[in-house]
Amino acid sequence: MSDIRYRHWISSMDRNSAASVHQLKTLPPTSEAFVENVKREHFQACIWRSALTGEAPDMDTLENGWVSDDDFGVLMPVTLPPQTEIAPAAVMKQIQCGCSSETPCSTERCGCVAGQMSCSAFCRCRAEIRTCRNRWTLLKQRIEDANDSDEDESNDEDDSDD
Repeated sequence: MSDIRYRHWISSMDRNSAASVHQLKTLPPTSEAFVENVKREHFQACIWRSALTGEAPDMDTLENGWVSDDDFGVLMPVTLPPQTEIAPAAVMKQIQCGCSSETPCSTERCGCVAGQMSCSAFCRCRAEIRTCRNRWTLLKQRIEDANDSDEDESNDEDDSDD
């Protein structure tokens, strides 16, 4: 699916003007994004089916395509697993948001926010936590930090077993 996605996007560059093609929201979904979407849809179908029986499904929301955002008190969809690239590097070099306000990437006018994607090093904000206000970038950073801390804890446990 990812290969077809990339070929489709490249071929659309020939048909469209450069301004409309280089927006992040024009990228079709990857195989990894498709899997995350299927997890969320399966979870939703189980909830709807359980409405008929009156018993909630015995499923963990956080294992079915959602992540908890404690700062905002909401569940956010996992659009891509952590450390998964949204596009090949060649494509990412051509795509970037150009947010230049005092609070960059804080509204839907940002191409990354509108596309529900985290900013990247190619964006004007450089996806730096101290300047970028994209909620997807902040969420991705929290997930990566949590994964790093989990790895550190498991390494500490392995060291104590010696």
